[in-house]
Amino acid sequence: MKGPIIGWDVGGANIKAARVDRSEPAGPVVVEQPFALWRDPRRLPDVLIETADRLGGVRTMAATMTAELADCFATKREGVHFVLDALGHAFPGVDLRIYGLDGVFRSIEAARERPHRVAAANWMASATLAAQTFHDALFIDVGSTTTDIIPLVGGRVVARGRTDPARLRSGELVYTGALRTPVCAVVRAVPLRGRRCRVAAECFAVAADAHLWLGDLEEREYTCDTPDGRGRSRVEAGARLARMVCADLDLLTSNDITIMAAAVARAQVQQIAGAIRQVQRRLGRRSPRDAIVVGRGAFIARRAAAAAGLVVREVVNGDGEGAAYATPASAVACLLLEREAT
Repeated sequence: MKGPIIGWDVGGANIKAARVDRSEPAGPVVVEQPFALWRDPRRLPDVLIETADRLGGVRTMAATMTAELADCFATKREGVHFVLDALGHAFPGVDLRIYGLDGVFRSIEAARERPHRVAAANWMASATLAAQTFHDALFIDVGSTTTDIIPLVGGRVVARGRTDPARLRSGELVYTGALRTPVCAVVRAVPLRGRRCRVAAECFAVAADAHLWLGDLEEREYTCDTPDGRGRSRVEAGARLARMVCADLDLLTSNDITIMAAAVARAQVQQIAGAIRQVQRRLGRRSPRDAIVVGRGAFIARRAAAAAGLVVREVVNGDGEGAAYATPASAVACLLLEREAT
């Protein structure tokens, strides 16, 4: 296969695509399009077309997905079929391959027959590609919504779980991320003026608000919807955090907000570090000592890996920052290129 490939990671909140071309020394070109699938699923084909137009035409595409979990679908089977239909409708003249948990690329028709083999397979693509370079490491990908903790031993992916429920049980999937996670899902209480204060069980603020306030995210990186529909400035993020304790910026100081935000950020790190330790305990002596961190929340992954006693190794390649954010999209394209070259 000589021509470029576009790889897709079709999520329920974000569409990510990467154009990979062996003749391009600069590495993959990556685009990310926030899209709340559950609000208007009928727009998915149009969003795919618009995203592809930003990357240019290709004859071959590779895709993986997590969008099947969106609650606009009654079952994962229905969700997988919907995404496959959208891809087929958007790109009728393209040779489109769907990546599965078993490492097999399937046609849309074959994927439709085995929907659970291709559901939520994006982590396997990322980890499989990473294992080619980092033979012994924990691959930690903190995205906007979830965290993957995938052990690589001897150049192989040795994850215990394959389905989402199994991965949640094993610690290899943690449902917390750098942007969309509601603050009330991270903490039950925060420090407030020397005392412990319970937080409201409402989606008044999300993790992005805490990380933006603390300076770990820039305003342009706050790509998800805000809970109140207002802007993404630091002041507006602080107002949302204040509302978590049923207050506002008239009642709380900047220092109050900083202490609250730091507690949220610290709790996320502890949650992910706890899952890392669970994976380490299972592996025992085989557990790697290095961590490879990627994703929108790589800054969280670094802290969690350090808390679990790992040595953080940065991914050094030509992919650039954007490609790291969209790792599964880049990975499925690269894996298909390799598969066709053999």
